[in-house]
Amino acid sequence: TNGKGRGVVCDTGMKTRIGRIAQLIAGDEDRPKKKCGCLPDTSGNATPLQQNLEQLGGRIGVMAIGVCVVIFIIGVAMDRTDPANPGSPSWL
Repeated sequence: TNGKGRGVVCDTGMKTRIGRIAQLIAGDEDRPKKKCGCLPDTSGNATPLQQNLEQLGGRIGVMAIGVCVVIFIIGVAMDRTDPANPGSPSWL
């Protein structure tokens, strides 16, 4: 459709949101680098979203291990055995 409009420019270049993301991707050399085995180190150019997702993944992993440990402890405490092999110990 036809129409008329005006735009107001508030910031340009590196002062915009896209510019801030570009600065984050360019990286800060002051931060300590993470190393994980043979995987490449990409922590220097991670965006805030990537950092938050990494923290969330770590928390979910710790919670999953915690739930498995709790279920194992409950099973041992209740002396649950395998119905197919009732002679085996409950912790196997």
